[in-house]
Amino acid sequence: MAVSMHVVWSTAEPGRVIYETHAIETITDGEGVHATVNSHTYEVPLHSRAEAETIAEEDGYELFRRGEAWESLPEEESLPEEESLPEGESLPDEEGAMEE
Repeated sequence: MAVSMHVVWSTAEPGRVIYETHAIETITDGEGVHATVNSHTYEVPLHSRAEAETIAEEDGYELFRRGEAWESLPEEESLPEEESLPEGESLPDEEGAMEE
């Protein structure tokens, strides 16, 4: 059974990008064969397309790369810029940080 992953806008928190998964399953019962869709919404904020692709790959989802929410994501998550230390200074080593 293939599971599709869709990048969507959160209804719980406007402006937040999350994802949903959908799987079509076939059920046979006394009335015959029926198709049912199992859908799950994951209120996990996505910060980049790369993050969505990683989740899809790790969980075996078929990622749909389209839609307004998908287009709103940057390719890669930008890391906050590290604060600059004055020239000639550096952060102490972990081991040496407690020594006097």
